[in-house]
Amino acid sequence: ADGGNDIYVSAATGHNVTELKNRIASLIEVPDLKMKLIGDIIQPKDVVLLITPIDSAAPKGRMILPQQQVIRDVLEAGAVCVTVKETEITDALTSLKTPPRIAVTDSQAFARANAEVPKNIQLTSFSILFARYNGILEAALRGVNVLRELKKGDNVLISEGCTHHRQCDDIGTVKLPRLITAFVGLNPGDLNFTFTSGAGFPTGAALAASGYKLCLHCGGCMLRQKAVLHRMRLCESNGVPFTNYGIALAELNGILTRSVAAFNP
Repeated sequence: ADGGNDIYVSAATGHNVTELKNRIASLIEVPDLKMKLIGDIIQPKDVVLLITPIDSAAPKGRMILPQQQVIRDVLEAGAVCVTVKETEITDALTSLKTPPRIAVTDSQAFARANAEVPKNIQLTSFSILFARYNGILEAALRGVNVLRELKKGDNVLISEGCTHHRQCDDIGTVKLPRLITAFVGLNPGDLNFTFTSGAGFPTGAALAASGYKLCLHCGGCMLRQKAVLHRMRLCESNGVPFTNYGIALAELNGILTRSVAAFNP
């Protein structure tokens, strides 16, 4: 090193490659990591309704991580957390003396939640909360506009940050492709979907050469914030619009405006 600032890197031996990556990463501006999932948009004593389907994909005996984290955030804010399945939304609302300040639903229950939660109550999803927390909400709102422009033969990347046992009606590999295909008035097989999970996200060069018209990413609850931001920036810098499951499902259900109203995007 020269004066403690310069480093010498060798691609042949790998000398100082990690140090170079760390220095580059340190230059990236990252949003405030102290942003809450929901705690900064609710007040003490507010009622928050969480809509959490328990289906074949739900882990046995426990809640999934996004639900756990939002529950914790609500409790730390001094608010009241009411958690129900999508089949008990109306019963829960009827039993409450104080209407919820906001309802948060699993994205797959968006249509039912939108129909049963009164319009004077704000409604969003766990995935959208994570998009905001990870700093990708604005990019996801830009990218979702591409959904309406998809045409026969277009390539679409669907990526998840974790690996899990896939069910027969898996959200990423089955439901989203089916919904998107119907949304743009095409037939099954007219769009070319590519799926990745875990660490298997394409490199910048692969994205540039892919011809992808859109990347749909999961909520990113199992990834670090920097990793989600890196994937978003990698896509946008290589000409691939980027959105996430929650934003896409809100658009596919025709309730995108309602689902992000709480954040004044």
